[in-house]
Amino acid sequence: MGRRVVLAFVPMGPPYAGPEVSNSTLLKPEKLPFELHVINTSFQKSNAEKGRLTFTSVRAWLKNLMRLLSTAARTSPDVFYYNISATTLGVLKDLVVLNAAAPFSARVVVHARGGHYGRFFREANPLVKFLCLWAWGMAHRVIVQSEGLKEQFRGIVPDYKLGVVPNPASDEYFRLRPNLSGRVLLFVGHRSVAKGWTTLLRAAPELVRRFPDVKFLVMGTEIEHETNIKWAPRESVKEVWRDYVVKNGLENRFEIYENVFGPEKLRIFERASLFVLPSYSEGFSMAVLEAMASGLPVITTPVGALPEVLPPGTPFVKPGDVEGLYGRLVWFLEDESRRREYGRRNRERAMEFHEERVRELFARELFSGL
Repeated sequence: MGRRVVLAFVPMGPPYAGPEVSNSTLLKPEKLPFELHVINTSFQKSNAEKGRLTFTSVRAWLKNLMRLLSTAARTSPDVFYYNISATTLGVLKDLVVLNAAAPFSARVVVHARGGHYGRFFREANPLVKFLCLWAWGMAHRVIVQSEGLKEQFRGIVPDYKLGVVPNPASDEYFRLRPNLSGRVLLFVGHRSVAKGWTTLLRAAPELVRRFPDVKFLVMGTEIEHETNIKWAPRESVKEVWRDYVVKNGLENRFEIYENVFGPEKLRIFERASLFVLPSYSEGFSMAVLEAMASGLPVITTPVGALPEVLPPGTPFVKPGDVEGLYGRLVWFLEDESRRREYGRRNRERAMEFHEERVRELFARELFSGL
């Protein structure tokens, strides 16, 4: 048997969010035991443009589809690898892509990078449910990011088709030495309601009064309107920023970065003392995993795979709980030894998701049953 061939049609960035970071870490041709061909589907200039149907987006998508057909016909891959969607528009695109690639591929493997596929399916109308069953049913293997996240596909996808591949922790984060003696909070994610950005902003004034030296490092694009997390509160990110930051004169406490990656991103992580992401929805957060690998203590919510990912005893807060978030922030910021202990635990746990381990598991899942 010759060397196996995998064709991946996935976003690799830029711009970067969790799926792009995970794909870029996982899909390194020189590290994989098969021949890999990647079509990078990223084309937006900003994360804020994702999910929008425009002339530019349609043209870019059609161009990528043509590249897919050409590459699939030329390589005849053993496996076609694809990241499926959890929006109505996304499912429609998934069907087109899967039907285009399947005739050229011996096997179709799809990766569910998120934690709300089940909720999306339950709340969809009958037609969208039919389209989901059609798209997801075309896969020989459906990969989720943790054992617990299999539940979102129970009764929708047969159990024998479900596999688990967690997100990979890049080796470079394990070499960082964060600023655990300081009081610098790090938030990495869209500056959106769904990521808990407005929850953090509401806690900020009282936190600054309690700790006059506290600062906030922020990496992410501002997103005013969510396209898929419909259960988060409906409020304006801009208005919350004005009411809780601007009116309290706290703008100089925040350093905000967009489209940061590579060495600059690592330097920002190393300046941090504590990571916070009070999100309403996650699959397996790459930002949380990067913080763990960096040796940072983490404050987040028990959503998606996070209760399985973080070490036992990790203190969680409920989505939208401003008082609970404030209490956990104080609990960490008032005690350096506590920050160091939880940072140590997180780094040890993150080793279980080291990129080399995950890459080996990924390769097994791609060819499982062949």
